[in-house]
Amino acid sequence: MVRWILVCLFIVSTRVIGAEPTSGNEPDKGDGVQITNAESHQTHDLATTQPDVQSQSQFTALNLIALCFLVYLLWTVARYLYMRKREADKAQAEKLKWQVYRSLTTSLDAKHYTILTRHLYPEQLEALSLDCVVLSPFGVFVVVVVEQSGLIAVETDSQVWPCRYKNKTHYLANPLTAAAQRAATLAGVLNTPFGVRWLAVFPDDAEFSPTRPTDCCKVSEVSLDILRYTRCQFSHEQVRLFEQAVLSYGERHKQLSA
Repeated sequence: MVRWILVCLFIVSTRVIGAEPTSGNEPDKGDGVQITNAESHQTHDLATTQPDVQSQSQFTALNLIALCFLVYLLWTVARYLYMRKREADKAQAEKLKWQVYRSLTTSLDAKHYTILTRHLYPEQLEALSLDCVVLSPFGVFVVVVVEQSGLIAVETDSQVWPCRYKNKTHYLANPLTAAAQRAATLAGVLNTPFGVRWLAVFPDDAEFSPTRPTDCCKVSEVSLDILRYTRCQFSHEQVRLFEQAVLSYGERHKQLSA
């Protein structure tokens, strides 16, 4: 954008310089040329028209400068509105993830459930592309937060789900596919072929049609969905090893990327 403005200013300066009147060749003093009445009249006409041309060129240059300023102003306003909406969406997403964390911590017993979120471990969970992980003897739960409200048409076999929110139609990428892929990645990190499940968590104002899928829930239901699993699959020692594996993966991933 700055380069474009500089180009416009260069064009303006070129036009202004080109609009300056050029001085004609002075007649030699040795020449005894006499100027007739017609020639003097023509010279007078040219002298009167030159200021008009110069003022017209300057007026055009001022218009171009004003146009450049207007374009820059519109670009600044559009960028401000875009950044404001982006920051608002980011704040809303962080708020939703915090609500999920609060729901888990207030409903799950800390003696049996270890909750790891991006708020507490941003680098480690970002390396795994995870929002939240719950480790327990009853299983490992990958929690994927989906920022989609309104009516959601569930099509488990489709790559996208049509959504209706605020009289607008949106298309949401199938969250169960992404959750399953992240759970498979985590299972490889933990080196366990079983016991890793996934949940796609939506806001409380979301509605599912025709029915809510098994691996989807709302923020207020996420703890209940985890508490449904009561069969012990891992020992407490294994759970501690899982926690160490998750926390150390981020550092190893950072070293490999470097």
